[in-house]
Amino acid sequence: MVVQFIVVIILNVAGRVTGIVVDRVADVITLREGQIRPAPESGSVIDTEYITGLGTVGKRMLISIDIEKLMGGSGLGLIERNIH
Repeated sequence: MVVQFIVVIILNVAGRVTGIVVDRVADVITLREGQIRPAPESGSVIDTEYITGLGTVGKRMLISIDIEKLMGGSGLGLIERNIH
């Protein structure tokens, strides 16, 4: 018998509660201000549009992402934009 788990991360994005299905979650970590460095400049080799910073925990490097910008961006467009 194969048991499969569906992992859903619940988010509050743009005032809406939504869930996204992910492959897995390794850890949930709270970073202190001193553990987060600014995102690299946009002149880097990778697209940093959604990256807000880089964190370190021990020898691990973590990428902090602006989830509202990512989900509402042209690539995904999952959040409706209210135009007033």
